[in-house]
Amino acid sequence: MATERTDVVIVGVGAAGAILAAELAEAGMGVIGLERGPRHVQADFKAMDELRFFQRQDTRPNPKRQPVTWRPNANARATPLRVLNYGNQAGGGSVHYGAVSWRFHEDDFRARSQTVERYGASSIPQDSTLADWPLSYAELEPYYDKAEYDLGVSGKAGNINGQIVEGGNPFEAPRKREFPLPPLTADQSGRLFEEGAKNLGYKPFASPHAIISRDYKGRAACTYCGFCQGFGCYNGAKSSTLVTHLPEADATGNFRLITLAMVYRVNSDNSGRVTGVSYYGPDGSDNTIEAEIVILAPFVYDNTRLLLLSKTAKFPNGLANSSGQVGKHFMAHVAARVFAAFDDRYVNNYMGPNAQKHSFDEFNGDNFDHTDVGFIRGSNIAVATAGLEGGPIASAFGLVPPPGTPTWGAAYRDFFSKYFARHLVLLSETENLPYEGHTIDLDPDVKDAWGLPAPRVTYDWHRPNEEKQVAYMQEKLMELGNAMGATHIWRAPLSAGQPGPHPQGGTRMGDNPRTSVVNKYSQSWDAPNLFIVGSSTNPSMSGFNPTLTIQALAYYTADAIANRYRKSPGPLV
Repeated sequence: MATERTDVVIVGVGAAGAILAAELAEAGMGVIGLERGPRHVQADFKAMDELRFFQRQDTRPNPKRQPVTWRPNANARATPLRVLNYGNQAGGGSVHYGAVSWRFHEDDFRARSQTVERYGASSIPQDSTLADWPLSYAELEPYYDKAEYDLGVSGKAGNINGQIVEGGNPFEAPRKREFPLPPLTADQSGRLFEEGAKNLGYKPFASPHAIISRDYKGRAACTYCGFCQGFGCYNGAKSSTLVTHLPEADATGNFRLITLAMVYRVNSDNSGRVTGVSYYGPDGSDNTIEAEIVILAPFVYDNTRLLLLSKTAKFPNGLANSSGQVGKHFMAHVAARVFAAFDDRYVNNYMGPNAQKHSFDEFNGDNFDHTDVGFIRGSNIAVATAGLEGGPIASAFGLVPPPGTPTWGAAYRDFFSKYFARHLVLLSETENLPYEGHTIDLDPDVKDAWGLPAPRVTYDWHRPNEEKQVAYMQEKLMELGNAMGATHIWRAPLSAGQPGPHPQGGTRMGDNPRTSVVNKYSQSWDAPNLFIVGSSTNPSMSGFNPTLTIQALAYYTADAIANRYRKSPGPLV
């Protein structure tokens, strides 16, 4: 067994882990990053070939080697999820995501209090574990700002220091200054969306993206090639941490990245203090990194799984789990979609940056009165592409024919040949509440390629609040399709209940060690030198994608470690 020593070891060097690596290395700390996948270079993405890309399993987890299982309830047998759409490489999901970069609303950080104050406690479902965050938007705002400017986010401000700005999102929380870069150029679908939204009296705007619209910090601007969501960026315009923060960490001389390293345990001593991690190398070797500080920053499932795998006599239910909260309060977005097709125009919706191209925010969070709608919280509404990837072939796979049209044969051929280039997708990723029975644990029957139990998700979004919310948003999407002048409008099928995009929860952040796993600095209550970073700490969701918030929290945690914990190790208060 090989053993190394360092100041900080980071497990998972993705959207959050790479930021922590750069910040702590720049502060003079020795940092080793452990990444399960490879480290790509920009040249790896220059062959923009969808068919070839579909054969690659090194940018996202291979469901056969790295399974995640799902069951709708505790009485059902779990089965492996077929698609795992998160990162398995240096830079993590920020390499292939659609790069939509939202700040959460102010009320997203106090969703429970906001709901109780406005609608009463009875409006929250009885079995929901909805909770406020232990920090406010105002506390996180400087770190949102730093993330936007360090990464390079393109957008248009809607609220600068409380003053509403024309052309941006009038519902956004106040920001100190404008985005560092102007919005990406709207394509045909974005212009149609904007026109239809304005016809309904809404205030549409260009969605913010971590894709540079102009040359920025030595990187070339977006070329609108269309190989964006689901792909690495061939010219580095997508502001993944692969091209932003990992080179910064390298330049310090204090950082070393070990790839193809499968971490299987966080080690700790009898006092409960963590001492490092153990991992399998690509050659099957068993290795240990000893460190003063351990930071877990992989995806939701693996953050939770690592803690459960690291149980000891002191922590018999899993490391950092004296509260019994590890694996609890799992959430995911519920994607409601509507297809809109046109007889009189081409849209070519797969062109340009693909994810949530244009948006409006009237039905997100608590931006509208929920008194008579039968549910709480909401969703951003946007125009997007049909598939998980943004290229032409993926868009083809994602185009679901309207009811009554076969999915094979001559009728399908005729539908597809006419509407493939004439359709777009209207999207609502509704905010899922946390519930008592929604959990992540270890699957007793399914193991990964290293012989470790797979993470098992118990989850079913089919609950009254979410079903009413989805139905409401689908009606708004149908109205929008009509206002856009679409010839044909139809609802996309909904999932059977399995998790949708952007899973969150499992290592909840809070202000009480009895009801949460980490404090607001992402520091374990049980082991002060263990930090758990990522969307697994989110106490609630938002109708927005969580990546920029994850990254702001990474800066927040790095600041606390470098400027407070390092000087006085112990619980941060």
